[in-house]
Amino acid sequence: MLLPILALFLGFVLFIYHGRQPRKGVGLPGPPGVPIIGNVLQIPKDRQWLKWAEWKEKYGDVYRISIFGTPTIILSSFQAATDLLETRGNIYSDRPTATMAGELVGWSRGLGYAQASNNPRFRELRRLFHQLMGPRACADDNLLNIQERENKSLLRKLLTDPENFDAHARECTSSLILALTYGYPSNTGDPLGLIKITEDAMHGFAVASEPGKWWVDSVPALKYIPSWFPGGSFQRAAQAMRADLNKLFEIPYQFVKKEITAGRPNPSFLLDHLEEKNGHETAEEEELVQAFGAALYSGGAETTPSALTSFILAMALNPQIRFYHPGLPTFKDRDEGKLLYVSALVKEVWRWNPSVPLGLPHVASEDDEYRGYTIEKGSVVWANVWAILHDPAVFSSPHKFQPDRYLGAASEQANSVVASAFGFGRRICPGMHIASNSVFIAIATILTLFRIEKYVDGEGRVVEPVEEYDGFISHPRAFKCRIEPRFEGIESLLTSEFE
Repeated sequence: MLLPILALFLGFVLFIYHGRQPRKGVGLPGPPGVPIIGNVLQIPKDRQWLKWAEWKEKYGDVYRISIFGTPTIILSSFQAATDLLETRGNIYSDRPTATMAGELVGWSRGLGYAQASNNPRFRELRRLFHQLMGPRACADDNLLNIQERENKSLLRKLLTDPENFDAHARECTSSLILALTYGYPSNTGDPLGLIKITEDAMHGFAVASEPGKWWVDSVPALKYIPSWFPGGSFQRAAQAMRADLNKLFEIPYQFVKKEITAGRPNPSFLLDHLEEKNGHETAEEEELVQAFGAALYSGGAETTPSALTSFILAMALNPQIRFYHPGLPTFKDRDEGKLLYVSALVKEVWRWNPSVPLGLPHVASEDDEYRGYTIEKGSVVWANVWAILHDPAVFSSPHKFQPDRYLGAASEQANSVVASAFGFGRRICPGMHIASNSVFIAIATILTLFRIEKYVDGEGRVVEPVEEYDGFISHPRAFKCRIEPRFEGIESLLTSEFE
């Protein structure tokens, strides 16, 4: 009983002490808060990026808020985010201590919440991603063939059951990542239940990462409160999410090990790594490659379905968009420059409603000066990706879905800034090439085979889909639409291609 009370008292003292420390240098502008808790009560529990974009209009593209005494810097322009997170990446590549998601749930074992500075584990995880999923690896014909094959599974599902398009996007993305990472075949009916395991783990990642949701992130001393103590419900939530993450670490890894022992492993990233070790991997190396698999999921299992569902929503809202291509598009067509409009459309999907509107937070590892202001050591730094990708100075009519903005001589700036959807600097998404391939081939083939239109109810009334998004990993709210074949014979086309 004494320990939790002491933890609470210590946290309160730290609040008071930190809140009374004098600011250094000239203070950044920002909304006024209240003592101790700062701006916490002004930040909504969801869609924080919209509130932060609203504050940009009043306080500029770089402003300061306070969350329980922690100085927090919001970057809302491409220039500011590039200046700090890339040009000065040696200062801003670390993550703040994420007590809930990183420590209590356990995501600090992976790449997203690992510290970058002087961290051999971070460097090794980045090396694995570059080796197995870098631009050269993702251009390999074998990998591209797997992505095309798994995409045809998505097309078949849309043909037979178009109403559940969102579930199909999620399931087929999970199947692809499982196939690439562990060689887990997609045609076996998922006997290990890995898709459910990954979905549970990723739901926990999203919930545990929401800014301002968990007091323990701002008062780390609260982590000593036991789960049975009043106010300890966050501990029970963390324990459940950690159990889900542990399953993601262990069960698919053991599947690959058993397949190797049985002499029947399918090609996979994990198999390539284990063959390098030739059965002599240490416990630390085993845990590292488990973290690699989990990091791959955290980067793609939710964001790619979000992008695909956004694309379907955009097509329902913009029926004027048309595309024709003879036959089923392939990556070869893209590489030969035949699908430039599809490439532009993919970029607009990333921009229009980015899958991770705030990215993950950075932290200043030392004091820094920017535009005459001081950014204190320990400040948490967020790039408001949504605001950057809706900057009217870069994207005219930013709320409109306009793929043409990436075509023509005046498109250079838009093409450069849209890459912000994947993050900045050393923290840019390491799975971006796999994700780009997946979304590209899905959009190209869906546009070729299907018409996407607004839903018409039983009484002939058109139901307008609503453009509303929720979640730290942002998904469109449920909506209905019509997905119909453009021509006859699609089933036989996909059957022959699939075989």
